[in-house]
Amino acid sequence: MKLRQFEALRLVIARGTTKEASLFMGLTQSAVSRLITQLENEVGFKIFDRRQGRLHLTPEGQYFYAEVSKILEGLDQLKLMASDISTLTVGSLKIIAMPALGFGLLPTAIEQIQARYKRLKISVDLASREAVEGEILKARHDIGLVTLPIENEALEVEPLFGIDSVCVLPLDHPLRDQPVIRAEDLENQPFISIEPGTLFRYRTDELFGKLGIKRQLRLEAQSTIMVCNLVAQNLGVSLVHRFIAEAFEGRILIKPFEPAITLEYGLVFPAGQQRSRTVEELVEMLRQSAKERQGAKSIDIKALSA
Repeated sequence: MKLRQFEALRLVIARGTTKEASLFMGLTQSAVSRLITQLENEVGFKIFDRRQGRLHLTPEGQYFYAEVSKILEGLDQLKLMASDISTLTVGSLKIIAMPALGFGLLPTAIEQIQARYKRLKISVDLASREAVEGEILKARHDIGLVTLPIENEALEVEPLFGIDSVCVLPLDHPLRDQPVIRAEDLENQPFISIEPGTLFRYRTDELFGKLGIKRQLRLEAQSTIMVCNLVAQNLGVSLVHRFIAEAFEGRILIKPFEPAITLEYGLVFPAGQQRSRTVEELVEMLRQSAKERQGAKSIDIKALSA
């Protein structure tokens, strides 16, 4: 039995005559009749009664066609699925990011890609820098967003952009009128730190340590999102990612900080794994978002690893 015979059977039933079926199949009427006859010969019973030039399903034909229609419906679904896959309207995209990057960069890019591929399933996980690296190494996610540098030859690393951190203050802070906050301005100020063990914490402590400036280190938070919330509650000052601070505009003061701490951000992928078209499009959307950020700096990945 051949698929073409099943298709002829369905069209003859739907259209009522071999002539009408032939028009839809692009065949001659005799060719359609021949397909039906061949099918009847193969199954060993009459599918149609031929009365007064019309075809009527026999009881055996009705039972047989009920099963054939299931096969054809399954094939129709496969065709639709293949079309969806080829046009990327279905599928999945798994993203993992450090909290600050997930909060500050991903929402706009996800909105854009979901508007284009409405049936695409997207999952987003937030994790520490080390956890992001580990998950990408195990190829459990398609793409990761992290601070750079990453020194692991088992990962593909692409720089995204670099941007200076900013100082965040409560709205009524005594330094509110200063256009730029310098490190010495934070001498003995209650300072809210990101948790120990992070690259940002290390670079912040290193800077103040080299300058010999003491801060009141009474509060720590797991993410710069929480840091900004604590600053908004007038519990201290801090340095954070600029795009995180901008999300709290109106609740905190955002000031340039000197000497600048430039934070570099990048994308990581499982090494040697071919990227899907949706991953490539997400990358382009993230790059475009990076370009639109005022003051963003291009990154030389070679310089980072030097």
